[in-house]
Amino acid sequence: MKISKILAVLFCTAFFTSPLFAQEEAPSRFRFGGRLGFNLGASVPMYFQNMPDRFSWNTGFNPSFGLVGEYKLKKERSSIHFELLYTRKGNSTTAHVVDQNFFISNTLASVTGEVATNINLNYIEIPIQFKTNISKKDNGLYVVAGLYFAYMVDGSFDGTVFTGSTIKDSSGEYQVGKDTPYDYSNDLVNFDWGTQFGIQKEIGDHFTVDTQISWGFSGIFPQGYEIVDPNLFNLYGKIGMTYKL
Repeated sequence: MKISKILAVLFCTAFFTSPLFAQEEAPSRFRFGGRLGFNLGASVPMYFQNMPDRFSWNTGFNPSFGLVGEYKLKKERSSIHFELLYTRKGNSTTAHVVDQNFFISNTLASVTGEVATNINLNYIEIPIQFKTNISKKDNGLYVVAGLYFAYMVDGSFDGTVFTGSTIKDSSGEYQVGKDTPYDYSNDLVNFDWGTQFGIQKEIGDHFTVDTQISWGFSGIFPQGYEIVDPNLFNLYGKIGMTYKL
């Protein structure tokens, strides 16, 4: 499914359901609204093992937007917070690798040299979190923590092995004579889930701002995938603003 269709569905859902949520007969414990934010991070090994000695990193433009809901619990100033979002997670890196596996020209090989990697992952994401006030006073400052579940609607993982790098494969060892592309997009997994937690500040009765950390527990490649080993996991900081009706 094309990203443009996904965005259109989210916008239409927000437009047609917002008047329903605003009606007075809706349960008083529920509130609904919209959220806009962005993600800052990368897909990294779970324990940061086998990181390149030298690398440069750019997180790119990673927007996130969609619908939010909140159900107030009987406990004072506590609620269940949930969202339905389109979210992008992506980054670009250039690194010097040593004996790193790559699949080039239909051959699994070990590469030493300079490589570039571009990751672009687009998800429909559902975070479900517990929200509670930090202090006994109603100061509008809350902690939120829970899980997120995401389905990838479009994604790519590709890059370039640069000229001068050394390749070792079953035929021997040789230098790369020209920039050589690689692409593992078809091997990406569609489902991701993990933990998400952070701080939220209410501004008046309708607006909130928040900063959170989202850490995936499911690798972006299948378990046991030998080309990208260790597997990579989505680790992102999230900054956003919410408007509640």
